Amino acid sequence: MVRYLVALSVLALSAAAPASAQYACTTNYCISSQSTSFQTPPGWPAVPAETCCQTHWGALPGGIDWNNGAPVMICSGRAEYVNAFPNCGDPNNLSQAFPLDYERPSFAIGVAWPNAKDYRYEMQSVPLIDGADGTCAEYSNRPGQVTNWWVYELKEPKRGSYVFTAAVSFQKSEKGYYAVLNSCKLKPPSSTAVE
Repeated sequence: MVRYLVALSVLALSAAAPASAQYACTTNYCISSQSTSFQTPPGWPAVPAETCCQTHWGALPGGIDWNNGAPVMICSGRAEYVNAFPNCGDPNNLSQAFPLDYERPSFAIGVAWPNAKDYRYEMQSVPLIDGADGTCAEYSNRPGQVTNWWVYELKEPKRGSYVFTAAVSFQKSEKGYYAVLNSCKLKPPSSTAVE
């Protein structure tokens, strides 16, 4: 009977919680991400791209909003990025809080834009490189080289939700366009977070 009442209480509380509760970090460590700005090449988004994978999940809970131009997203997820749910945020939307491993928490960073065939829910991932301002080199496991995604291990992790942000622009190679990240920042959890 007690278990039944506890289950009902939890159910009632979760039903009453606001929609923003889905962004809460419910494990030891989480990561959210967002592109702070983006510069797209002429003719965007109809450009050849050097893509590395496609993800068939919704990047944002309500689909992708094209009203403010082509949304270029910073995506984060587990280190095995392609096989895990990439969690993407555009300049107007912070991505959801994504849980990381308890031991040696690390996360992957990628860049994506909507796939032209199913632009509301299907993301196309693009190779990336750290930019000339030097702020992103520490997050890349291959600084100075174009790669499909980066993996970064949290140093002295704090409990709660981290937020990774970066500015995105594009450069063209003989294979197509790739993303260049500058102004990288990793904001640690606030000290007021409930532990």
